[in-house]
Amino acid sequence: MELIQSKDNAIVKEIKKLKEKKYRGEKGQFIVEGFRFVEEALKSSFEVPLIMISDKAMEKWQEFQRKNNFNKSKVYIVKENIFSSICNTETPQGILAVVNKKLADKEEDKGFYILVDRLQDPGNLGTIIRSAHAAGASGIILTKGTVDVYNDKTLRSTMGSIFNIAIIEDDDFKVLDKLKSNGFKLIVSSLEDSKCFYETDLTGNFIIAVGNEGNGISEEVYSKADLKVKIPMPGNAESLNAAAAASIMIFEAVRQRLTLE
Repeated sequence: MELIQSKDNAIVKEIKKLKEKKYRGEKGQFIVEGFRFVEEALKSSFEVPLIMISDKAMEKWQEFQRKNNFNKSKVYIVKENIFSSICNTETPQGILAVVNKKLADKEEDKGFYILVDRLQDPGNLGTIIRSAHAAGASGIILTKGTVDVYNDKTLRSTMGSIFNIAIIEDDDFKVLDKLKSNGFKLIVSSLEDSKCFYETDLTGNFIIAVGNEGNGISEEVYSKADLKVKIPMPGNAESLNAAAAASIMIFEAVRQRLTLE
């Protein structure tokens, strides 16, 4: 382990840059904070090239070492004031890691995906990723204009699920079109000319589209829909939160599939 004592250290400066989306994209890396989150990263198939520890968290670090394999990670100890300056959380736990991005290189030929279309709230995206992971979905497809999945708020909302489900960036809809050509049905929510969602067969291969919080599904995605559905709302609410609606649809698919077993 190496000790860093200056805020002008080159490694410290590099980590600070990873707070910016542009730099995360250029480097292909992102930051996770907290002992639980770093442990999730180390246990996953993601590469963790660097771990940084606050000098005030050494006791926790000693215990952490006994439970985790970090032989492929370079570990640095830094002064508490420097550590706080590179963290996004208000009350840092004393550990952060730099993780290499790992985007899916191919699509599954069966199962179901969640297409997130220009969603803007990081908490919503993180919750959808968490629900999709819990339900055993094949992956998350992100269209251009969707909030950055490696935003610190999004990452925290996933509660570690980011390491357990495929993330697919689909700026030009090539992945969506490929899945549709392979028999996947695209399901979108619509208030017009739509059937009750609970009457939809979700036991085959399909993609559930979740739209922008204010504007819903984009015209590009809507035009590709195979099925238009609506979630019944007997209470006559105007709409549902995007993450709540996605979770309802995701676990209806789980329910239907369980009945086949």
